[in-house]
Amino acid sequence: MSLPRRVLPNTTYLVTRRCLGRRFLLRPDAALNQLFLYCLALGAQRYGIAVHGLCVMSNHYHLTLTDERGVLPDFMGWLNSQLAKRIKRLRRWDEVVWEPNVHYSAVELQGEAEVLDKVAYTLLNPVSAGLVQQPEDWPGVVSTLRTLQRGNVRVERPKAWVKGNVPQSLTLSLAPPPRFADQSRYLSALRALVGSRLKVLQEQWARQGRRVLGRRAVRKTAVTARPTTRKKRFGRSPTFSALTRQAWRQAVKRLRGFRVAYRRAYEAWRSGSRDVEFPAGTWWLARCASVTVTT
Repeated sequence: MSLPRRVLPNTTYLVTRRCLGRRFLLRPDAALNQLFLYCLALGAQRYGIAVHGLCVMSNHYHLTLTDERGVLPDFMGWLNSQLAKRIKRLRRWDEVVWEPNVHYSAVELQGEAEVLDKVAYTLLNPVSAGLVQQPEDWPGVVSTLRTLQRGNVRVERPKAWVKGNVPQSLTLSLAPPPRFADQSRYLSALRALVGSRLKVLQEQWARQGRRVLGRRAVRKTAVTARPTTRKKRFGRSPTFSALTRQAWRQAVKRLRGFRVAYRRAYEAWRSGSRDVEFPAGTWWLARCASVTVTT
């Protein structure tokens, strides 16, 4: 069997989910933007998820978040399910919404540098893709620096939510990551990083003579279309992000330690030892087979 990724409480991730065949089912418009924000706000409230950054592109989305309770699979299952059935109704789409052959990607962010790197990556995604010149120009959902400074987004219940006892309006909080107790320091560091990367992108476009697609063209894209550029369908899915050699070695050591302990416990459990303890972070067997997990 394939060994599961650890699911530990108070872990910060960059989460990504892609649409079927890279189709533009998440193309920005008022109804889709409202639906995504409401689902995310409701799910974050229900599962104890702290959201730090988000960006909804036309065929995938990114979230930088902290899983405070260690329930990320539950949250992602709920969020993607709620989004899918309402997007199908909104787009009049008969097929599945999410790419069925791969799961969502969840990359652990363990240090300040890694967190800043991925939050900046999330904010700049529409710019990096050559769609708009500034994050603020993106017509879809994106947590700009201005939004992060405000700290929350208010959203009304969408019309697509026709069933269920849910609030008329919700507030999605956008809190600084746990590693940054000082919000002003966090925003200052993030502003500097986003500004430097934006400058590099603009200089690159100038040298290449490129022009961005623009808001109007993005909105006119057919939701059933897909990018004309080819992309490798499957590839390696990273488990963690490490920007230095030392951070990489430490992350690998922790992950290998978990996998060794998990394999030993699993073999003992399969042999009939039902009192064996699995390492902290074991999720599927703890949920579905009620195994004992080390605290």
